[in-house]
Amino acid sequence: MNAFCLTAVLILSVISAAGQTSAADLILINANIRTMDKANPKAEAIAVADGRIIAVGTTKTIQAFAGKTTTVIDAQGKLVLPGFNDAHVHFMSIGNLFSSIDLSDAKTEADVISQFEKFARYLPKGRWILGGKLDPSIVIDRSKVDAATPDNPVFVFRGDAKSAFANRAALIAAKIDEKNLSEGILSGESIAAMQRVVPVNHVRDWMAIAATASNYAASFGITSVQDTHSDDMASVYRELNKAGKLKVRIYDCVALSNWARLAAVGSKAASGDAMVRTGCLKGSFDEEEDTSTITTDIAGADKAGLQVLVHAIGPAANSSALAAFENAIKTNGGRDSRFRIEHAHNFKPADLQRFARSSIIASMQPNLFFAEGSGISDDLRKLWDGGAKMAFGSDAAIKDIDPILGIYAAVNAGGKRSLTVDEAVYAYTLGAAYAEFQEKEKGSIEVGKLADLTILSDDIYEIPTEKLRDVKVLKTIASGTVVFEASFAKSK
Repeated sequence: MNAFCLTAVLILSVISAAGQTSAADLILINANIRTMDKANPKAEAIAVADGRIIAVGTTKTIQAFAGKTTTVIDAQGKLVLPGFNDAHVHFMSIGNLFSSIDLSDAKTEADVISQFEKFARYLPKGRWILGGKLDPSIVIDRSKVDAATPDNPVFVFRGDAKSAFANRAALIAAKIDEKNLSEGILSGESIAAMQRVVPVNHVRDWMAIAATASNYAASFGITSVQDTHSDDMASVYRELNKAGKLKVRIYDCVALSNWARLAAVGSKAASGDAMVRTGCLKGSFDEEEDTSTITTDIAGADKAGLQVLVHAIGPAANSSALAAFENAIKTNGGRDSRFRIEHAHNFKPADLQRFARSSIIASMQPNLFFAEGSGISDDLRKLWDGGAKMAFGSDAAIKDIDPILGIYAAVNAGGKRSLTVDEAVYAYTLGAAYAEFQEKEKGSIEVGKLADLTILSDDIYEIPTEKLRDVKVLKTIASGTVVFEASFAKSK
């Protein structure tokens, strides 16, 4: 049975269950869809209701789901994939990249305004743009900055540290008569007046920082992240979601040392709702350390039903991590633990088969370790062919969060060590979903799953691999709602 026959069966089952074709909240048509579903790998259109996919098939069949209130997105033949899932980020660190702006590299007025525009694109309304090192010789038309940053006060010091620049929103906040500062240049008392109104908790305003990270991640087609920073920000993420400002799903991990406390209150792996979940614990293996304590903690956390992931780089660290997980498997009877080694970088060739044999997930960051000419010894091809479970991420904010760069790195790793585009996409979607116990909820475009999608500017399956890194995200859709749309890709 071919893909479209299977699609027809899915659609008919939906129609039969309801007695008639129900109107969808959103339909996406005329698309080149790669579903990551082996039984139905390609399609042309998708119907969504209540945040979930209700049908996948041809444009003609999916159009039957359109009603008077249905949002219709014509993908115009563009590639559609499941929303990307970054399996390893430091989420608040991503948001904090936008807590201070460095203008030292700006050489022209256009450079300065471009940087202001970038910050304003991701910051929530009202968040200040602060920083400095603005070249005093650059003449700036304040009206252009005002137009670029209408919702964000700007207050940045110039390179001499004795003067500053502010936009209209900042001047109003400081109750400074903007008519007297038409050029936006501040000094003396006007700087002091501005400093009095700058939020004192700017770098600890976690709601705003998380909202910024959420906006930024969504702009790269990411609909889920796994926060491995171990800083316990779940309550902030829940509050942000309650306010309707969380655009990506988050699996929030804490330090492994917390396992007994979490076990005492009955916490389990992947606990929570579709947007914010907890129950993962992160530890670390260094090249030279006493592994007895962490080995005991891993076994205890696993027995309590929590998920453990550990940082390991280097032959000794990876061997120790594998041994600790194997001990827990033996001790606890081989439950569905989904142990993960974060980075899994530079392991011993002799340890390769231990990943698949013990179902230990290699959570890897291609753009961090597999850049061209890196000379690393990890072999992606052998891991994949050996049956190892693989999940991809970025390690943002250490590296850029863009999944396209990760796919580029994995595909261009070199010779026999490289993955195909489809394999790299899988590791960034269904593989990453499996790594957080969510493969039945997301990671592929199938009926019943969350309607998390991304539309790309180019078909990454068809273009030369050296051009992959130039591909951009046109739209990001989470739960059937467009959460990001590039300015050059507005729907009709």
